[in-house]
Amino acid sequence: MRIDMGGHLPKEAVSWTATTSTLFMLPLYKPVIQFYKPSPLNDMCMSRDVLRQSLIAVLSKCPLVFARVTAQPDRSLVLEYNPENSNNPVLEFHNATVSYADLETRGFRLSDVSSNGLNMPVEDGMFTESFESPLLKFKVSFLSDGGIALYSTRHHVLFDGNALFSFVSNWARCTRMLAQNQVPIPPEMSLVQCLNKTGSPKPAEITVDTTQAFSGIVAAIKHAMDPNNMRSCVFSIAASEIKRLKQQTMDSGLLLQGEWVSSNNVLTAFIAHHITRANMDACVYERGPWVVYNSLDMRRLLGLPLRGIGSPLFTVNCLVSYDELMDAKHIFQVAYRVRKCVERCTNGYLQDANDWIAASYKELVKDGIQEPWNHLSFTMLDSNARNLGVSCMDKIPVYDADFGAGRPEMVRSLDNISNYVIALPSPQSDAYHLHVCLEGPAMNALMADPGWNSLCSLMCDS
Repeated sequence: MRIDMGGHLPKEAVSWTATTSTLFMLPLYKPVIQFYKPSPLNDMCMSRDVLRQSLIAVLSKCPLVFARVTAQPDRSLVLEYNPENSNNPVLEFHNATVSYADLETRGFRLSDVSSNGLNMPVEDGMFTESFESPLLKFKVSFLSDGGIALYSTRHHVLFDGNALFSFVSNWARCTRMLAQNQVPIPPEMSLVQCLNKTGSPKPAEITVDTTQAFSGIVAAIKHAMDPNNMRSCVFSIAASEIKRLKQQTMDSGLLLQGEWVSSNNVLTAFIAHHITRANMDACVYERGPWVVYNSLDMRRLLGLPLRGIGSPLFTVNCLVSYDELMDAKHIFQVAYRVRKCVERCTNGYLQDANDWIAASYKELVKDGIQEPWNHLSFTMLDSNARNLGVSCMDKIPVYDADFGAGRPEMVRSLDNISNYVIALPSPQSDAYHLHVCLEGPAMNALMADPGWNSLCSLMCDS
């Protein structure tokens, strides 16, 4: 059963028109799934009626997700709300034949999600220029033994990973509050406000292509590969191992007094060393330097709500030489250089980048391009080049979505972007779960790497 949530909302939820600027630079869908173990409370706290009513309540406080972005004659971008829009959020319920126990036994494999109908495929693919599909979709699968799988997919123009998990956590909190006859607290908005100015320099991290349609741009930046040869695995690495590598980096003599590196800097360096080498050893990519990039949540730097809804992301790019990647003793050096690259992304730099984007959108609209965000993208999305991305989500509320029967026991990212690693925390926050997607030969090389295997254990292989 699928419910179009737009028709269930009060008029005040969709009567607001707002003009703002934000980063519409990732026109793709990104899915995740949260697994809840069997519990007698599930029938009461996560029933169809309860989840539908609580989702209506939280969405009525959050009209942003009903936005249809339109370009105006004055070159402004307006978020218009209309309950009849075809991109309204949807909620779907499903009775699955698979059990939670079976999924757990197989390590919550990514392939089991699709084979058991727990997902919601996007009709025109993960990369889409169409705003006709819902921007936010949920599917609640009731497993045969009383467990529950909550699948969520969102369009990245409005929800980054932080926003999605924060939204689901807010939905869960709303469910608990309604059960106690309390008024739900609306989620906050994290919208990047851009100054009405021109002259900001073009950021090196952003590329512009107005010569072809979005579908052509996507085809041009996708590395030629056999989709049947792609392999996604989830590995676990203990947080204590990253802490040990971090301390070794601090003691390496590379850092000046007062300088530091974060656990995420070190984790990025470790991942970069092993995965880039696996790609080159397997001859998937030619030998040479790589650009290693992190996704950067701009909320804290720009003073935005840390758990707000929006997609204020940027990329931090770090060029790493071939010699540094091939020698494990250089991991400390790479971690330090990643840290220095992050430091270059000050609030001033990021504000200038957003101002440049806003000005570029206006110029493109002036030239007759109605959806300018389909022509701007991060340079790192080009998988023809030697680019490796790492998104560390250890500070995001991945496991906070307690609807009243307990927190999810396991979370999986379902991204299948090659050479892009998502690091989620474990349920107890004592490890990182690394979601890795590589071409088959590169994955084989990685799994044969003794240095990787000495710290990482395989959780599931789809």
